Amino acid sequence: MRTIIIGDIHGCADEFEELLEVIAYQREQDRLLLTGDAFARGPDPLGTWYLIQESQAEMVLGNHDDKLINRLHCKLNDKPIPIKKPDQQVTLDLLDEVTRPLFDWLGTVPLYILDPEFLLVHAGINPVDGLEATTRSEFTSIRTWPPAGGINGPRWHDVLIPDHQVVVFGHDAPGGLVVKRRGDGAPYAVGLDTGCVYGGQLTAYIVEEQKFVHVKSKGPYFP
Repeated sequence: MRTIIIGDIHGCADEFEELLEVIAYQREQDRLLLTGDAFARGPDPLGTWYLIQESQAEMVLGNHDDKLINRLHCKLNDKPIPIKKPDQQVTLDLLDEVTRPLFDWLGTVPLYILDPEFLLVHAGINPVDGLEATTRSEFTSIRTWPPAGGINGPRWHDVLIPDHQVVVFGHDAPGGLVVKRRGDGAPYAVGLDTGCVYGGQLTAYIVEEQKFVHVKSKGPYFP
């Protein structure tokens, strides 16, 4: 069995489907995991939802997923929906027919998945206090360390001590593909957000082979 982890899809269903074909994913034999932020900003969040269900992928919760839960909850309960940007309404509209099952499913999505071979998170962990002390906000949104509230600055994994299994994460498209290795060459931090929704790539990491597979974006879809 292979363990395949795919970076932030952001509604890029065509690229998601192509990547599954390129890596010859087999649902009965492989384990498929996602770094989160599967639906927001891209052209086909509904197609992404159906591919996730068909492939039986596991996922960790991203910051956009977390906000989507709140919007879906408001929609289901006829409450005012907090919309700050036009793309948020577009995503919600495109997912209209699966509002209830998507809301229920997102409610089961964890903040992290811990395996003997890897730790999967969306954004990262607290590099000083460790996994157990990491907050929900850090799991979904951490980028820099010390926290700077933006995209500029040293990354949290720059100060991470490589004394554990590999941490695989997404979220940081400005940081691109990240591979940090121990002295023996084994990776201890792998970042997979290669900006598909911005016109970059969609990236998969095969854990057992320490191998990366990319497909080129058909975008950009989001400025």
